[in-house]
Amino acid sequence: MKLDNKEFFKLSFLYTAVAAFPPILNLFVRPLIEGEGKLAPADFSRIEITETIITLVFITATLAMTNAIARFYYDFQDDTRGSDKLISSIFNSILIRGVFILIIAFFLRKYIGQIFSQPELQDFSRYGFAAIFIGISRAIYMTAFALFRNEKKVRMFLLLSLLVGILRTAFQLIGVFYFEMSFVGYVNGTLIGSGIVSIFILVYVYRRTGFHYDTSIMKPVNQFAIPLFQYAFIAWGISYADRYFLESAPVVLGIYSQVLNLGRGMEIILQGLQGASQPEMFALMKDGISKNIDDIKKLSHLLMAQTQTIIALAIIPAMLYCSIFNTELKKASELISIFFIVYLLRTQYIIFSFPVYFEKKTKFFLYLNLVVLAVNLLLLYLLIPLWQAYGAIAALLCSQTMQVIGTYLYQKKIVPISWNLKKVMLFPFIIIGTTIALEILKLRNGFNPFIISGIVVFAIFASLWFLYKNEIGKYLAKAWR
Repeated sequence: MKLDNKEFFKLSFLYTAVAAFPPILNLFVRPLIEGEGKLAPADFSRIEITETIITLVFITATLAMTNAIARFYYDFQDDTRGSDKLISSIFNSILIRGVFILIIAFFLRKYIGQIFSQPELQDFSRYGFAAIFIGISRAIYMTAFALFRNEKKVRMFLLLSLLVGILRTAFQLIGVFYFEMSFVGYVNGTLIGSGIVSIFILVYVYRRTGFHYDTSIMKPVNQFAIPLFQYAFIAWGISYADRYFLESAPVVLGIYSQVLNLGRGMEIILQGLQGASQPEMFALMKDGISKNIDDIKKLSHLLMAQTQTIIALAIIPAMLYCSIFNTELKKASELISIFFIVYLLRTQYIIFSFPVYFEKKTKFFLYLNLVVLAVNLLLLYLLIPLWQAYGAIAALLCSQTMQVIGTYLYQKKIVPISWNLKKVMLFPFIIIGTTIALEILKLRNGFNPFIISGIVVFAIFASLWFLYKNEIGKYLAKAWR
């Protein structure tokens, strides 16, 4: 098969636009619920801790089934009966794990609250079970979205994605203003909004596939997924441990949470791009890696270039957005460029991991990320007392750089692909290094954050022009004709 550029850009645009919808709605929610007599930075720190719990539940309930359904779809796409059993079994496995999580949390609820220093977080029952149900709901709809992407059911994907954004946002506002003006109201609103969509998905799936749990099908699925779950659990530690280290400083964590919130929006948008790329990538690999090597590399270059473009376009607007807040949240603008640049590493990791996923060599991620987690925790322990939020970002940059390099070396060993390293490795690292150097200059000399971020944006676009000037020139000449 050949890469259809028109189809790829169409799907890429659709998935990115839909993925951007919930974060855009959230941009309107935060200013409405923040300020005097409303939520303060400390409240947002508690929302961030709740998000940490939600993500852990999501990872555990899913057990990497989002990746599994995306990969095993290609093994069953010509077998309708087998495909129905696969899909139904995967969703049933999510629900079974969700029930076990709820039971364990019920018996450990007093002990879970004791790990936090803030009194509002110590009563786990007030918010914890709602967070667990949100995590289970997220596992359901994210797995469904992965299935719809691979089945090319674009309308269903669009409809349900938009519903998640609209209902979750609407009920968050209702929860805060009409239930309780605190993070508890926000969490309960999120539960209702996301829960409605998840129930609809389950009804749709079971009406289509029937109700099955086929152990013969699930055995290879679990063998594929368990190493990815172990990786995801460790990655959760890498990505979320900083919240725990900052939890005892609620205002600092509240400011940092605003950066993380914008970062989650960025991540969701990039997941939309990756969601468009993954089916195309796996289809090319199934047709033959060596035969389609040029298109595989081309698709990877497109994904990297799109990531750089989105980051460059987002930095200044995100900083301007932070300036509209009335509390200390406005200080988040100073952290935007150095934090957003982390997503270059995320995309590099995705590109190098595609061949590893396709070859089902997933045990590697466990060993790599155990080392990465250990380094991350050590750096957090050492750097956060010194640099607070900057210490968390420094630890993240270091640990994810290790993750990228390790994945690249392993992928090169099992699937030898001669990447254009200028495009997927060298220049992204140059941009990261430039951003770090500029951030240090800003802190030492008190430079205006907007000037420094403007230089970062210019550097990103300059690198894109240098790397893709021939492609851009051909496109502009074609458009001119």
